[in-house]
Amino acid sequence: MKWAQTTFAATALALAATPMAQDDATATEVAKDSVLMQALRDELARSMQELQLEDAQRPYFLAYRVFENAASSATASLGGLLNVNNGQNRQLVVELRVGDYDFDNTNFMSLRNASAMLPAIAAISVDDDYDTLRRQIWLATDTAYKRALDQLAGKRAALQNKTQVEEVADFTREEPYRFDGWTESRIDPSPAPDLAVQVSAVMQGMPHLSRSEVRVLTSYDRSWFVNSEGSAFVRETPFIGLYALAASQADDGAELQDGVHVWVRHWDEMPDSTALTAKVQAMANHLLERREAPVADRYSGPVLFEDQAAAELVTQVLGPRLIALRLPTPDNPQMEQAFAQFRNPFLDKIGGRVLPRFLSIVSDPTLEAHEGVPLHGRQPVDDDGVPARRIALIERGMLKTLLSTRTPLAEVPASSGSRWRDAPVPSNIIVQPTRGMSAEELKEELFLLAEDRGLDHAIVVRRIGTRLAKLSAGTFGFFGPEASNVEPLIGVYKVYPDGSEKRIRLASLSAFSESDFRDIVAVSDATTRHETGFSPIPPGVPAASGGIWPISVITPALLFEDVTVRRPPGNIRKPPVAPHPLAKD
Repeated sequence: MKWAQTTFAATALALAATPMAQDDATATEVAKDSVLMQALRDELARSMQELQLEDAQRPYFLAYRVFENAASSATASLGGLLNVNNGQNRQLVVELRVGDYDFDNTNFMSLRNASAMLPAIAAISVDDDYDTLRRQIWLATDTAYKRALDQLAGKRAALQNKTQVEEVADFTREEPYRFDGWTESRIDPSPAPDLAVQVSAVMQGMPHLSRSEVRVLTSYDRSWFVNSEGSAFVRETPFIGLYALAASQADDGAELQDGVHVWVRHWDEMPDSTALTAKVQAMANHLLERREAPVADRYSGPVLFEDQAAAELVTQVLGPRLIALRLPTPDNPQMEQAFAQFRNPFLDKIGGRVLPRFLSIVSDPTLEAHEGVPLHGRQPVDDDGVPARRIALIERGMLKTLLSTRTPLAEVPASSGSRWRDAPVPSNIIVQPTRGMSAEELKEELFLLAEDRGLDHAIVVRRIGTRLAKLSAGTFGFFGPEASNVEPLIGVYKVYPDGSEKRIRLASLSAFSESDFRDIVAVSDATTRHETGFSPIPPGVPAASGGIWPISVITPALLFEDVTVRRPPGNIRKPPVAPHPLAKD
């Protein structure tokens, strides 16, 4: 399956604006007067009327998506600027369907004619020249139409000798929706290099850090959409991100990584230098503590996930199971068997219990803030032109539905307004407890469970690594039967009944899956908010295969009765022969 390739703009925060009133116009005056929108509308109308090859079918649906991005990046290390990049681009994606809503050219993959399966994507001019834009849109549409005809012919040929077990439409019908979020706003990229240099200088004079760098990204992402059903929108998402990343190597050669990431929408929301310096220094100090901490022993017993660790656990393990991805029908039996392993098991659990009865989960892209703090997962409309809305996914432990797009499944026949590029993606994930404990009661329950197993200590995890921002460490990580679905545990502690704690250098979860969430024994009554990156890739598939999108997660602390924590699998690289050049005798 091909996942969308993204730029830094793909990590932009989903900023909302107020939807325009729905009327007979295809857009408000601002968007309608833009040269790009006019070119899209005119070429769409002409294509729907005139696009036909000999006796072939005309398209029954056509949509244009233009992702316009003005982005910059600055990278610095130890107070020295490494590189600065600035750029602007527009990418046109043509979605053209031949057939009808019940049966069309989509949801199919052929190895015999692989080129026909490629999406019609083209770079188009960033200058608002009407004639140039019309020509580029016309050529991309022509390519999409010819590919669609090839896809439809191949799909009919592949299915003519098969009996379809499930009669599921290929596309849902939706009411037209219009939204105009156009502004004349921009982000000034000029502060980025100085900020990267200033923050990276904090890590000077820290010989325990083997690598460090600070990346400052700015992105102003404007998405344009128009389709043949009458939907249209312009959506803007400003984004500024700071990533302070560092690595340290223990005496045995094990590399430890950590990072600080800050996301804002405007420069005046960025924390001041004092606050940023404090965050980076604390991160560097934690790396020093971990470097000198003991390696993890194998532990099986109760584990409490607090704060960021609880949010990451929900995002990395449960999150990919909350989306409904329809796997394409291939024309190859071996590929069909290979695809089967990626089927979401939660599709068969709708109506069944997947969490304890005292927990519910909603995805709410309309929620602006939590306890006065803006949520970065908000978005007004999805990339199908369907208005975003609150979706109750799990109620009192029972799975009600999954997040979906206009590509229906038998189990999830309607769109939830959750498409982001090529896949459904959650926005603000909210884990809601109906019965929780205070922090003291939760710790008491943790030690009671440990005592029942004859253990003199328990494990508390406060931080889990994230794939959103980290130093590169080679093309591939560890794979195999002992590989974990969860990023390494970078804030893990042995805790004792007397209140003492001992930090563990690094650990991983063994054989942890979405089914373990049913066995949560208790949660906190208080919830905390965290920003993280979500990937629609199923657990066990390398994250590099697809995009990572920023979302907000609100969750209580989670107490599991039986979790196995162990040393990360795989071999350790030998430390460098010569000592760190900044090390002192």
